[in-house]
Amino acid sequence: MTLADLKPDLYRQNAFRITGLPVRATAREVRRHTDRLLLMERLGKAGTTQGMLPPERPFDEDAMQRAVQRLRDPVVRLVDELFWLWPVNGDDAAMAALLRGEPDDALHMWEHTEPGPAGAVATHNLAVFFLVKALEPDELDDDSLRSWRRAYACWAEVIADDTFWDLVRARAEEIDDPRLTARTVRRMRDDLPAALLSISAQLAARAVREGRLRDARRHAGVMSGSGQASQLVDDALRAALEPEASRMKALCEGAYQQLKPDPGRGDEIAERLLDEAKPLLRVLTEVLPDDHWAVRDAGDDLAHAALACVVAFVNTTKENRRALDLLDHALALAVTDPVRDRVQENIDIISDNLSLHACFFCGRDADPSAVLVRNMFGDVNRLQWRTTWRTATIQVPRCARCKGRAARRQIVITALVLLVFVTAIAFVAGVAVEFGLILIGLDVLLLTQVVAFAPGRALEEFPPVRDLLLKRWTFGDRPRGT
Repeated sequence: MTLADLKPDLYRQNAFRITGLPVRATAREVRRHTDRLLLMERLGKAGTTQGMLPPERPFDEDAMQRAVQRLRDPVVRLVDELFWLWPVNGDDAAMAALLRGEPDDALHMWEHTEPGPAGAVATHNLAVFFLVKALEPDELDDDSLRSWRRAYACWAEVIADDTFWDLVRARAEEIDDPRLTARTVRRMRDDLPAALLSISAQLAARAVREGRLRDARRHAGVMSGSGQASQLVDDALRAALEPEASRMKALCEGAYQQLKPDPGRGDEIAERLLDEAKPLLRVLTEVLPDDHWAVRDAGDDLAHAALACVVAFVNTTKENRRALDLLDHALALAVTDPVRDRVQENIDIISDNLSLHACFFCGRDADPSAVLVRNMFGDVNRLQWRTTWRTATIQVPRCARCKGRAARRQIVITALVLLVFVTAIAFVAGVAVEFGLILIGLDVLLLTQVVAFAPGRALEEFPPVRDLLLKRWTFGDRPRGT
């Protein structure tokens, strides 16, 4: 076992916390103590024996059995000793205070221990105490947040204190096992900062997965303020988020593989990819800073894979509008300029295609048989003996629905003109007031229909038409009088 194996539940596994044994307990003391505790467990008296810093949830018989196994492995035992309380002296009043349930007294004694070997052990005990308190609650409340900060500060002192590590080496020699060497102790010291950060990183990742975003940000903030090297913080977070990063890579690779035999389903593949990757990417973005390379790579990989799917889809089906919606999502994921530029370039191309193949008036798919054709002329040059001009035929994409509405509107306008003419004649002829009011009512009704059938956009807004109108061109085939 190495410190890299530590998990946030390390104090649900620590053999000394479970058994209540002191770290200097001999093999015989371990055997006698655990036999007694197991007997009490079988008699239904679990929890009657309390050690220092007892957990809120009592340990069961399985935990006790695992603790015994840990004590039989010298390397694992030394790790558990490192993360448990040591006696400062033979008659340790602080330990006694903890057993009485008076932690404040113990803290006071440790905080006022003189420098030297005793002071090194006292600082170590403070580090253990605050780490236990930090890890005890499931959520990161204000008290546990303060405990985390204090724990990191104390562990930093422990890591830097040669005196304490001399004591650890002496303890390794006392255990007298060939697996415990000076190199083992040196590695424990070197690995300890990363191990502590790894625990925080795992908790941050877990908090995001459970929707506790505030806790996740707090854990990341504690890590940043731990005083450890930023590279260690970065490595710890990256390792904790490896499941999400690996899953996103697998999703991208899967999308490429699914696309090969059926490019026409590229839209479905891209949509599924984006939907499945969204919660995974959220874990990364909530824990890591926006400019972190893991966030950048994940966003770019997803955008690139979605782009490949959409391009294959639109090339096969020509369904530009569907493709454009998906690419808008892909653009939001892309981080680096090259990937964003590539997605934007395809968005521009598809937008241009859409303007040619979509109804200008309502945006639906255009029908080639419903295209609106309008002639325009301009650049009129009137000379004494002749007039010259230029012409252009404008084809406006239109759907069958808008064509039908335009035809009905024209019929209604014609009917309205005739009805207005009839109404005017009727009033001149002096018809009855009641009949005149009926005619006016019909006029208003037809007028509302003219408004109702109006196109969604004016023809004058169509870019080619608008450009020619700005150049003083006119609708029609030729100038008047020619």
